[in-house]
Amino acid sequence: MFSNLALSENGFLFDARTGNTYSLNKTGTHILRALIDGVDVNDLPARLEQSFETDPAVLSRDLEQFLFRLKDLGVLRAEEEE
Repeated sequence: MFSNLALSENGFLFDARTGNTYSLNKTGTHILRALIDGVDVNDLPARLEQSFETDPAVLSRDLEQFLFRLKDLGVLRAEEEE
């Protein structure tokens, strides 16, 4: 699913399909790494709560916005999120 993506530990993302590059913060890198590793999108909130201290409502909102932005950029396609 994510074979076209190369993600470094410091948050540099390269999409070989488009040639686009992106810089992700620590949280974005954590989320995308989890998705690349096969974590179900529905399991992300619990995993993020374990790794980052934040309000669950804020976490849920920010995660939703980040996933929307990945889709908007074409990095994440609908079939990959499911």
